[in-house]
Amino acid sequence: MKIKPFILTLFTVSVATISVSKVSAEPQYFKVVADGLDNPRGIAFDKDGNLYVANSGSGGDGQDGRCEASPSSGYVPLCASSSGSVTKIAPDGTKTDVLSGFTSLGLVHAGAPPDSNLDTQGAGPADIKFDDQGNAYLLTGFAGNPTLRESLLQAPDLGKLYRVDLSTGNLTVLADMAQYETNNNPDGTDLISNPYSFVIKGSYAYVADGGGNTLYKVALDGSGIQQVVVVPPQPIPPDQLQFPPQSTGTSDPGTPPATGDSGTQTDDLSALSIPPGYTLTPNGPISNQSVPTNLTIAPDGSLTLTEYTYYPFPAGKARVWKVDPETLELQEIADGFTQLTGDAYDKDGNLFVLEHINQPEWNSIAPGGDVIGDTSGSLIKIAPDGTRTTLLSGHGLEAASNITVGPDGDLYISNHSRFSKGQVIKINPRKLERLARRHPQN
Repeated sequence: MKIKPFILTLFTVSVATISVSKVSAEPQYFKVVADGLDNPRGIAFDKDGNLYVANSGSGGDGQDGRCEASPSSGYVPLCASSSGSVTKIAPDGTKTDVLSGFTSLGLVHAGAPPDSNLDTQGAGPADIKFDDQGNAYLLTGFAGNPTLRESLLQAPDLGKLYRVDLSTGNLTVLADMAQYETNNNPDGTDLISNPYSFVIKGSYAYVADGGGNTLYKVALDGSGIQQVVVVPPQPIPPDQLQFPPQSTGTSDPGTPPATGDSGTQTDDLSALSIPPGYTLTPNGPISNQSVPTNLTIAPDGSLTLTEYTYYPFPAGKARVWKVDPETLELQEIADGFTQLTGDAYDKDGNLFVLEHINQPEWNSIAPGGDVIGDTSGSLIKIAPDGTRTTLLSGHGLEAASNITVGPDGDLYISNHSRFSKGQVIKINPRKLERLARRHPQN
């Protein structure tokens, strides 16, 4: 596959290829802070040093009929339960579920044997943050058709941003991204909403919706959504995309099944009506959508946004964006990554980004969640001068979702984040980089 040349508009072009791919991640560099978490996603520290984790949960069994065909995962049934939660991890390691009972949507694998490789990829509580006064806010994902949220799925708590009283569990709705998608469909393509992460700056929250391909600016005073912008799509010539064998092209959150005018499935691609924002390929209609993931605040006060890219998740095509918090204007500042899901800055201005999986997702996880290959991801450091250093690739870093810098300056990462046996791990980047430089990749 032809890869677009590495382009930086903010950093100096300089790439280091140091990694620890041949070195075991020793305990002093890789520590498990908490285990047994159910699809852990966004994480954040409060002012007392407690770490909070948004657990998306693992969905339901479908026996109550609260299911829809998942538009994100090959149309495997996506069913609801009440397994979403928020976990507090005290500095001494004590775990406490401080919020529970949130709707969780998960993939159902009817008839799968207990020892199969299938796991549950959930959508529910997606991210948690604190403002300067210590007030808590919670974002819930969705990853489905928002028109079915209340009727079929009975999941009115999903697709929203809340202010949370952690002492009482009281929730105040600040924004409903799923409803906004239903009413406005900002990118003009399919109707799907999946609020994935947010960041708080001043009196506003900024939300990345990976389903709607949009950024939202939400006032924290209760006056709702103030601005919305669509993250620019990335058209890639179909002959530069690599597909799995016998692909149906239906794993993208924005890719419908191949249907003719009657709505029935068909192998005749000429009969397809291609929706806006799609490209016709031999594998069916493929979207050009961005799929934005994580937001963080840069040292200069701007926002930094990562993206995942659309099916078939082309390697080396994920981008990093600078976002103006006043206008939501976007500027591409880095590219050449694969499936980014998290980013964070340290006090020295180094940017750390997470590659969820090091190869196109379909090589590792089949539509529906069957783990068929290596799910190893990478942690990459981008210095202020643009130098890139791969601090960790694999060795237990797998399908990671979110990253934050702790009070101790270490990196905290939600690991195994799309599985029901997730964890939070802690990495000392300084020690890890010294180790990597002693054992450079050949």
